[in-house]
Amino acid sequence: MSCIKKILIVLIVLVAKFTNAQDFPYHYFSHINPLISNPSLAAVSSDIKTDVGVYNLWAGGFKPLTDYMVSFSMSPGFQKQSRRTLYNTKVGIGAVFLKEKIGPFNQNILHLIYAYHIPLDRKTILSMGICGMVENMEIDVNSLSPLQTDDPRLLSGNNNSFLIDGGFGATLHGENYQFSFSALNLAPGVFHFRNSSAEDIRNYRKYFVAGKYNFEVIDVIDFQPEFTVRNSKLHSFNFDVSGTFGFTYFSCGGGYRSENSVFIFARIPFNDFNFTYTSENPLRSNHLIGNGHTFTVGWNINPSN
Repeated sequence: MSCIKKILIVLIVLVAKFTNAQDFPYHYFSHINPLISNPSLAAVSSDIKTDVGVYNLWAGGFKPLTDYMVSFSMSPGFQKQSRRTLYNTKVGIGAVFLKEKIGPFNQNILHLIYAYHIPLDRKTILSMGICGMVENMEIDVNSLSPLQTDDPRLLSGNNNSFLIDGGFGATLHGENYQFSFSALNLAPGVFHFRNSSAEDIRNYRKYFVAGKYNFEVIDVIDFQPEFTVRNSKLHSFNFDVSGTFGFTYFSCGGGYRSENSVFIFARIPFNDFNFTYTSENPLRSNHLIGNGHTFTVGWNINPSN
């Protein structure tokens, strides 16, 4: 019985969190794949790049929350261009698909991206990008059990809602640094499920300011500190800070999130692939939910030099 009560409490907390602060956790993936929150980074350092990732929340032996990420970007016509380097003007196009599942709630987000990379001098690039967004909120009535709390949105009305939106980003790249600003959901709307506004889920505008710098410690070791300032529906100021040590055959690091959690990660390259694991660990000893685990695989082809 205690196990059933624990599962019910976690589900209720997660559903309440989702309905009150509907928010795909971009920060769980952006330290690995910043394209998901900044469209100006499409094909900036690789002619073709693909990333696939999954985030699982493990709580008491079951997984009440799962997030998925798939992204693709490329520079059109790169095979026809000769003597290309990182500091050539070029176009990037791409797409990002994000999905979150919390109990009966499913959120799907699609970004279609166009970016333009302009060299300012031999060591500096200005990247600008825009994206169109399609968002879908779905409530799967068939996934409900009699043990879950009744909610009129779950049992009646329109259980599927769509929004059209957009975003933009700008990034300044140097030989060893990167600084960026981006905004998503520029015209935030409302997911309508019934005629009563009390049963709607309202979206919000998201902002991201990020920066990083790469230091060479010795010939075979680099260190890269990084920060991201972001907002959420409940808080206007959140942040992530992290540091990455790069070695010859792998890289690893860790960081802190303002939600009072720490994360550690490791990345292993193999030919044109990158394999990454991240562990998310809340610091509060009475934290109800549990630890999160993110697994990603990236593929790069024809990296620009």
